[in-house]
Amino acid sequence: MDNRDPRVLTQFMHCLTFLENNLYLLYKDLADKVEMPLVKSLMLEISLDSRKHSILFKGVADSMPKVDLKAKDCPKKIGETWNKVEAFRSEISAKETIPEESLSALSEKLAVLESMIGEEYYVFVQLKTLQLMAKEIKQLYNVDLESNLQKIFAKIISDEEHHREILQRIRELIESKTQKDADNAPKVSFQNPDSWRRQLPTNY
Repeated sequence: MDNRDPRVLTQFMHCLTFLENNLYLLYKDLADKVEMPLVKSLMLEISLDSRKHSILFKGVADSMPKVDLKAKDCPKKIGETWNKVEAFRSEISAKETIPEESLSALSEKLAVLESMIGEEYYVFVQLKTLQLMAKEIKQLYNVDLESNLQKIFAKIISDEEHHREILQRIRELIESKTQKDADNAPKVSFQNPDSWRRQLPTNY
């Protein structure tokens, strides 16, 4: 991405809007398909955060120079992260329900995805792009929003870290429940197999 081109930056911000909306839909779909009430609530929490991020990014993108962009243009602009989110959405949408036993591994994969997204936002901030974005917004509206942009991105990066913590909590919850179910399973003690054999009658 050319961080010096305002139009490229605007396109990227619009793509982040689409990306976060896709994450919102992904976690909402997950919440609808899991049975454990607490896990459902935690998935919805991430879903609502992602919806909030999408709205914030749209506000920033709409404050910058106008560009023509469709969601289909975003995979080549966002790259691997976009493709992973789409792959997850396809995987989840194909299922009627999410089995409890698959939630631990799924949560681990989602935590990796959230880490990728948080890292992408962090790099975006470190590349000093917020100053250029603020400059473009000031030229259009004569309002200095640099500190606000920094706060928005800092909060979103913090949310991504919180999402990883939530997903870790889900893993621990599932693994704890699995262990408890195993501990509570009825114990069956088998006798010596030789004692199962009937004595053949000696008289015919």
